[in-house]
Amino acid sequence: MTPEQQPAGGSPRGGRRFGMLAGVTVVVVTAVAVAATLTLTRDDDEAPTPQATTSVSPKPTRTLPFSMAARPIGEPTRLVIGEIGVDAKVRPVGTTPEGAQEVPTSLAETGWWKDGQQPGQPGNAVIVGHTASQDDGVFDDLAGLEKGDRFTVKGKRGSLEYRVTSEKEVRVEDFAAESDRIYRDTGASGLVLMTCGDWNGKRFETTVITYAKAVGRQ
Repeated sequence: MTPEQQPAGGSPRGGRRFGMLAGVTVVVVTAVAVAATLTLTRDDDEAPTPQATTSVSPKPTRTLPFSMAARPIGEPTRLVIGEIGVDAKVRPVGTTPEGAQEVPTSLAETGWWKDGQQPGQPGNAVIVGHTASQDDGVFDDLAGLEKGDRFTVKGKRGSLEYRVTSEKEVRVEDFAAESDRIYRDTGASGLVLMTCGDWNGKRFETTVITYAKAVGRQ
């Protein structure tokens, strides 16, 4: 899928269909970018307003105070979710002139929305990935994560461990009601993972959303 393609219902690619946040529209309070797919916003080392290598033997990590756990790790480069077998490169994706979120061009890679928060900053960093109705998408099994599961995001200035706090699936037409929670840029450092869900044979009808909180640096 190219950034210009609207992923409402997935896009055919060599006979395959894959989807990313089909038909999602996001409403962000400040510095907004609105899209038929996703609406978003970013920062670099300061936080403006928004818009996994499997660990073979994970080291025990204690929960740290917010000031210690939430130090930014810079641009994320890898996502490790052992529970669902994800070991994926993270590439920065931005926002098109039309206000649509760019998405990863590879089914095997994830995209960090660079116009929002970095992992470790206040608020939520957002990472998205494809689900494939045929073939394999990096987030095919995202809905299988459960509260308490842990995963790691590696960045240019260190790594952060996250703990899943909730998982939900919302219909495309109801996504706007969830956007304030997803794209917050204040409060405890968290991370949101998103992909498409509920393929009906023609299009994806829902968005799978995983919320997680930062629990410590590695």
